[in-house]
Amino acid sequence: GSYDLGLVGMKTDDEQLVFKKFYQDHLVLIAPVTDYFLEMKDTGSFSLEKVLQEQPVILREQGSGTGKSASAFLEKIGIPEEYIGDGIDGEVSSAIYAAIDNMKSLGAESENMNLPLNKYALPTYYMISSAEASSNLARFDGVKYGYRAEQFDDLVDMYCQSRSEGFGREVKRRIMIGTYALSSGYYDAYYKKAQQVRTMIMNDFNKAFEKYDVLVTPTSPTTAFGIGEKTTDPLQMYLADICTVSVNIGGLPAIVIPCGYDKNGLPIGLQIIGRPFGEATILNAAYALEKTITKIRPNL
Repeated sequence: GSYDLGLVGMKTDDEQLVFKKFYQDHLVLIAPVTDYFLEMKDTGSFSLEKVLQEQPVILREQGSGTGKSASAFLEKIGIPEEYIGDGIDGEVSSAIYAAIDNMKSLGAESENMNLPLNKYALPTYYMISSAEASSNLARFDGVKYGYRAEQFDDLVDMYCQSRSEGFGREVKRRIMIGTYALSSGYYDAYYKKAQQVRTMIMNDFNKAFEKYDVLVTPTSPTTAFGIGEKTTDPLQMYLADICTVSVNIGGLPAIVIPCGYDKNGLPIGLQIIGRPFGEATILNAAYALEKTITKIRPNL
């Protein structure tokens, strides 16, 4: 069957999502995108032309099924201990290490390492994302953007009714948190401080990528929980993102692929994180790893 997915730009700059069924589909998408930026030569604060001149070649040669080993593009894998220890389900950890063993059998090396400041990634992410949501979603007032309430008394009431009816509980929660963080007297204490910590987390990653080609973590501490099981506990819902939000904070590319299954047949996700503009490396690593994993249909 087919599915419709609607996305609204909640935040400003740290998340771009692509859903594809097969690895090769990503190559079809990325090749013209990189060609476009090459043509634009929009270098900004980095040598974009140099980066993109190298990566499409790697994608098209190694990503097209040439059968090259992982060591051809991947030498050393870092395993952040912050994302593989306490709080991570045992079945998830076992599947991640089994997948890493598969990558080692292809010629790569792995090593446990630390990202000491990543323990602040979750609160930093939700502070920044809530502030950006508060700002970006202000335009959905029922006038030019989004849903408009059918019944209202005047202009101000139309704003209130449209936003009250159109936004869900979680969106409202983030708007309230973000508005508070951006308000006079609290901006420096919350939003500005979160941006400073974000820079420190980025530096943590940059230091790690001086030694490692990619970092590997679980996608989530557990496999999928039941629909509605944790909706009454926002904190638990936020903690489910603990392994992935640091990627957004760090401005890094990452790819998620299934690497095994728990005792109930539910898939376990593995996340491969690359250095800035390292899409070629993570795609090729995912492709090589994907071919070593036995696929089964989840027992739903």
